[in-house]
Amino acid sequence: MSAPVIDAYAHVGMPRFVSVPDYLGVMERGRIDRAVLCSFDSSPDLAAIHGAISRWPEKFRGLGIPLGRDKNEMETAVSAQLAAGFSGIRLSDEDVRERSWLLDIIAAHRAVAIVCGQVASADNARILLDHLERNSEAIVVGGHFAGGGDPSVLADGPVAALFRHPRFHVVFSRHGGFQASAIERWAEAIVAHTGWGRILWGSEVPVLFWRNETIGSAMSWMDRLAPDADERIAVFGGNAAELYFSRPAISAPLSMPFEPESRARSFPATILASGLPIDQSIAGRLVHAWLAEGGEGGLGNYIEKLIDRGVQADGSNR
Repeated sequence: MSAPVIDAYAHVGMPRFVSVPDYLGVMERGRIDRAVLCSFDSSPDLAAIHGAISRWPEKFRGLGIPLGRDKNEMETAVSAQLAAGFSGIRLSDEDVRERSWLLDIIAAHRAVAIVCGQVASADNARILLDHLERNSEAIVVGGHFAGGGDPSVLADGPVAALFRHPRFHVVFSRHGGFQASAIERWAEAIVAHTGWGRILWGSEVPVLFWRNETIGSAMSWMDRLAPDADERIAVFGGNAAELYFSRPAISAPLSMPFEPESRARSFPATILASGLPIDQSIAGRLVHAWLAEGGEGGLGNYIEKLIDRGVQADGSNR
């Protein structure tokens, strides 16, 4: 791909995901020029992302997360991340419904609220639409195809109104994580409803590797929607450049009110499409080892080789 590529959604943070050096290797092999690095509440390695956006402001932007045991802790933690240079905060369905005040904090910092969940449900759409209408600086991004949905909801009602809003964007990511024909119909409906000007491409590194996908397959998925040359430039980089990189980067210390790891939530890492739940630290080390050996082929092939070597060493292949 000749035009610069921006990965609008990549997970960085050990022990669950990949390290910044790991991801830099992914970028080089995948010919990705810039990226938006996102944290996650079970592996909140905020220091790694903050270090990346501070060291390489021309290359990276960062998305933080709402951590804390109560409202005061969450307010303080989110404000600290945004003041330190994070471009936005990743929210869940639960955050939108039960902690909508987080949206106002994010908007006050002129930052992005990226919501990963069922954005296209009527209840969530109403809250997000009200937020956009109340806050002139608010920007909302629906992660992972905005959660998927029935194309009929884009005909009328709160979901259709949300997707029409000029400050609502959608990241096409988690391409292989949905039922193939359903997500293709949904994606086609989004493009027909919004045009290409508010759609971004994201890899969901390293989770796409867990599904035995590659950067190449995640990029080529877009071909089924038949974007023309200008539309490809927009979705693979131009829209993300405008949304995340058009403003000067902020470089300030990250002063969290607590150690992020002390507020982490525990989630297993589900490896491979069949669903192999393993400890997240193993998932992080597994992808790291595969990338260290060159990251060739799919993660599944690497796992197969590891299992084969382990079984042979154990003598259980008799």
